[in-house]
Amino acid sequence: MLVLKQLTKTFPVGGGSVKTAVSDVNLTIPTGQFVTVIGSNGAGKSTLLNLISGRHWPDYGSIELNGVDITAWGEHRRAAYIGRVFQDPLQGTAGSMTVEENLSIAECRGRRRSLGRGVTRARRERYKALLAQLELGLEHRLKTPVAELSGGQRQSLSLIMATMTRPSLLLLDEHTAALDPKTALQVLALTRRVVSEYGLTTLMVTHNLEHALLMGDRTIMMHEGQIVLDVAGAERAGMTVSDLLERFTRTRGERIVDERLLLG
Repeated sequence: MLVLKQLTKTFPVGGGSVKTAVSDVNLTIPTGQFVTVIGSNGAGKSTLLNLISGRHWPDYGSIELNGVDITAWGEHRRAAYIGRVFQDPLQGTAGSMTVEENLSIAECRGRRRSLGRGVTRARRERYKALLAQLELGLEHRLKTPVAELSGGQRQSLSLIMATMTRPSLLLLDEHTAALDPKTALQVLALTRRVVSEYGLTTLMVTHNLEHALLMGDRTIMMHEGQIVLDVAGAERAGMTVSDLLERFTRTRGERIVDERLLLG
């Protein structure tokens, strides 16, 4: 379970002024729930994920994961319990290292390490079986530098790396935004399968409203650093993109003008 209490984060913008990126956010996500997060540019979505992962420190508020207050934990310590896939396929992997070397690093995340071979024969066989499930042929490219993979292959590998240790929380930061529509749908299908198979508690940020309603079982909308909509269950199941936009307009008294959000 993830519990955010009064989470607040500001950034200096010059001239002694500050911008509030996340403002007094309270959010509880039960174990195993898959939540999609939408909102215009500057709504606070990525900042929220950065606060949860430990990349940013909150000005105020607390973060609890599975009943433990992790607010004061550094990013590296949280990485043992939190998996993350970024928008840029280059960010979640080491391009100069091979596929199997990247997987080995991911498998050791959060564990005590010692000197020894990074990729053993047993690990290599395990990686082959794991990658074969992707049906992308990566099980035959274990010794290929990751930089030579396509964007979709690299993002699929990033997802496997982020989830192979069964994290308590999975953060997906617009992880299909840099992909073409066909590849994006393939990665989303893989995401749904992995999250369902492992029962992962998941937060997925997206600009695509259709994807936000297609994936998971709960959708929240952020605006000016706050959660302004939170829909789940039967209400969300029958919702269309138009319904979502209309709910925002009724709630905020204004229309969304972000073209990325409207066009997906």
